[in-house]
Amino acid sequence: MPDENRIEAKPAKRFFVEMLTRDIDLDDAILDLIDNSLDGLLRTTHADIDKYADYKIDITLNRNSFIIKDNCGGIPTNVALEYAFRMGRPAEIDDDIPTIGMYGIGMKRAVFKMGTEIKIVSKNDEKCFFVDIPNDWLQDDSAWHLQMQDCTEVLDEKGTTITVENLYTGISSLYSNDSPFVGRLIEKISIHYAFVLKHGFNIYVNGFQVKGKEISLLIENDSDTITNQRGILPYVYKENKDGLEITIICGLVDAPPSIEEDEESAESAKVDRMDAGWTIICNERVVLYADRSRLTGWGDGLPQFHYQFNTLVGIVSFKSNIASNLPVTTTKRGVDASSDVFLRIRRKMIEGMRIFVDYTNKWKNKREFERREVLPKAKSETLEKVLVSSEFENKMTTVRDGSGGKVYKPKLPEPPREDDGMRTIRYVKHKDEITKVAKEYFENADLYPSDVGQKCFEEILFDVTKR
Repeated sequence: MPDENRIEAKPAKRFFVEMLTRDIDLDDAILDLIDNSLDGLLRTTHADIDKYADYKIDITLNRNSFIIKDNCGGIPTNVALEYAFRMGRPAEIDDDIPTIGMYGIGMKRAVFKMGTEIKIVSKNDEKCFFVDIPNDWLQDDSAWHLQMQDCTEVLDEKGTTITVENLYTGISSLYSNDSPFVGRLIEKISIHYAFVLKHGFNIYVNGFQVKGKEISLLIENDSDTITNQRGILPYVYKENKDGLEITIICGLVDAPPSIEEDEESAESAKVDRMDAGWTIICNERVVLYADRSRLTGWGDGLPQFHYQFNTLVGIVSFKSNIASNLPVTTTKRGVDASSDVFLRIRRKMIEGMRIFVDYTNKWKNKREFERREVLPKAKSETLEKVLVSSEFENKMTTVRDGSGGKVYKPKLPEPPREDDGMRTIRYVKHKDEITKVAKEYFENADLYPSDVGQKCFEEILFDVTKR
């Protein structure tokens, strides 16, 4: 007999779909699917980077469909039955691999973001199966079960293929040939998966192979220099505690801007380098790229970021087999600013970057000497090479703060102290007045303001000397 007082509290699928997809960008939703493939790669290879080159992801998108296909081992049968298609997951799943997923919503959120006809086909060590999620299922609040069915055509490799059709109109237009979306997606993949791509993993978008964004630092790669800690060297901090491995590296990525470049940057308020600032990595996925905000100390512990610092780069890497240890947001494309571990490490980030901020201040008026005599001794080294270098490891000292961490603090080159008699003359004039003088007096309206000032001084000096 039906209970007349029974209140219906069953959730509505529309609520889940709209709430899950509302606050995530389309490109981030696609990155969620790439993350799932990487989790399969980690299960299959046990995070052995020497095997990464044998695995790949193919993404094909157009007005009619989105397809992502990988050969990364497939979805384990028990995972598919118990949680892969649930709106959330048990906390203990995948605690033996360095993933960054915590809530089990990435795949569902991504496919629901795009369209209403979804098919997942997967081959693992045990079987090949497929799961259909049709539009009818999405509309029926009483049907919460899905059916796993055996493949009629077995896949050649162990892996997973996800196909989304009946795309929403806005999504379909973004996937069209004349849309810039694909280019932006490729750029984002090159940044967020730079490290696994550098290890040999392959990602293709519409047949184009994505290359990992290069991150490098200037280093005087000389053991005597490193031992004496005097030269162009990075700040390095490492700790490994309670299942969380943390590495911080920061330093100079290039020669500081010349006076002319300074003037151009000051007028246009631009930052020349894309990679300047702090990049934060969680389990080899970049979750924050080239940040120059208060989040990473700029304007709060460090000066506000501006063009003087556009050759300063910092990288923080967090690694753990327990995803909840990582200071990452639920979107996996940001840092949890309230995380205790991040707030503690942020102080180390500021400590390290302060060394290079002070360095740029000291050399501000002697840049030509620095560019001529100091920087040529250093060469650009990839971050991967710096990370595996034992030179810094052997010279690190233990930090006395209970963290068990070790630090390498470089002593960067100092400007010459002897008085060479040179002084800086600096004054500000309106750009129209500068152009007028350059055009009328020097017959070249395109002169840099510094060149106009220099020539004016030389003209006056010549007249004074002749008297």
